Amino acid sequence: MHGEKRVEGKPKIMAARAFFPSYLKIAWLKGLQAKDCADGDQCQDHGVMAQPVRASTAAVSDVRILELDGFRAAAVLMVLVHHLFYGWPLDAAAFSWMPNALVFAIGHGWFGVDLFFILSGFLITGILLDSRENAHYFRNFYIRRTLRIVPLYFTCILVMYFAYPGAGPYFALSLLFMANFSHPFGVFTPHGPGVFWSLAIEEHFYLLWPLLVRLFNRISLLVVTVVVVLGTPILRGICAYQGMDPESEIYVYSFFRFDGLALGAILALWVRSPFYSRSSAWTLAGGLAGLSLLVTAIGLPYGIMGTRTVASSALRYTQAELMFAAAMALALAYQGSSITGILRSRVARVIADLSFCIYLTHLALGDGYYFVLHSIDLNDVEYFGAVGALAVRCVVIGALTFGVAALSRRYLEKPFLRLKRYFPDRPEKTVLKPSALIRGQTVTGQALARANSD
Repeated sequence: MHGEKRVEGKPKIMAARAFFPSYLKIAWLKGLQAKDCADGDQCQDHGVMAQPVRASTAAVSDVRILELDGFRAAAVLMVLVHHLFYGWPLDAAAFSWMPNALVFAIGHGWFGVDLFFILSGFLITGILLDSRENAHYFRNFYIRRTLRIVPLYFTCILVMYFAYPGAGPYFALSLLFMANFSHPFGVFTPHGPGVFWSLAIEEHFYLLWPLLVRLFNRISLLVVTVVVVLGTPILRGICAYQGMDPESEIYVYSFFRFDGLALGAILALWVRSPFYSRSSAWTLAGGLAGLSLLVTAIGLPYGIMGTRTVASSALRYTQAELMFAAAMALALAYQGSSITGILRSRVARVIADLSFCIYLTHLALGDGYYFVLHSIDLNDVEYFGAVGALAVRCVVIGALTFGVAALSRRYLEKPFLRLKRYFPDRPEKTVLKPSALIRGQTVTGQALARANSD
């Protein structure tokens, strides 16, 4: 303990007293941070988040970063609200009451997927970096990924297979995590399950990235990620110029979307470097935001704000991802502060926990809502009016989505997530327990986590 230095007499008591404030802080935070790590990928161990001006690398590595729940919640709400408003046709009068700024914001809610990519890149890279010396590095990583993704995802495929007759080929591709390549196979993509494309991209990332993290040092990994971030927009632009379709090909193919994941990986490398501090966070965030503005200024004359131009195909995602990464860098540096309080709210935590199911099911549940209306020959616009139809579908589909997600979380996802404890994503660390300090004993990090969660 403490370099194996012996503590005798009064110094021994003083050392014990010096330790108690940290332990009391653990007890105070245990309701938030002593959650079973199996419940999510942000938690890699239990501990106390330090809040110095110079951000603590250990803090980022060792506990669930509650601020990221806020980003995850924002990402899924962006997608959900966008689809509630524009996922099914409605008369233009339904949106006439909306200010232009609101129309613009909701209309771009599909950027939530890009925020998801950055989050995933950050979290997965962090897990891989912290477990790269684990003897069961590959086995534990892929089993944990399987436990997190497959039960809910395969259940959705099974249920939706019966809900969307004639879409069998698409679900066959989905079982192979190839839903985003339905176009080159000439396979019809049904509306509700069409969201599977982004999950396929993340799975393709998981296939390649663990091997690179295992083989390369951090400088080499940084070089790889920077090349991906800079090279992917160039590749998108070249392919768009050559005539590839911006929506059915460039938007969904994995090799066109790895830049968001790579940006998240850069953040994961940064927080584990000697350069991680609040001052460097402002420098990094300013550079990322400035680069986004530069991309916007250069791209405006070429239609970057459009939908099917070469400039928008190449740079539109980059434009948003750089801003998201800038915001995340600041949140990581100011975690635990009042500035990021809203990101740590209970509401954000709940939505984040439900986000996976919300994302996978909301469009299909909306399709089910309109199927019921058509089956009873009810025209919602005629019955409720255009604005009323929009309001009713937002309430009904939103409530159904959150209800299904809550049931899924409790009865489907959590039982499998609890199995993650048998496949730890990093070696056990030896930490000090207050009572053990006096007796000269130590306990493992996992043992202390279990004690805190009792």
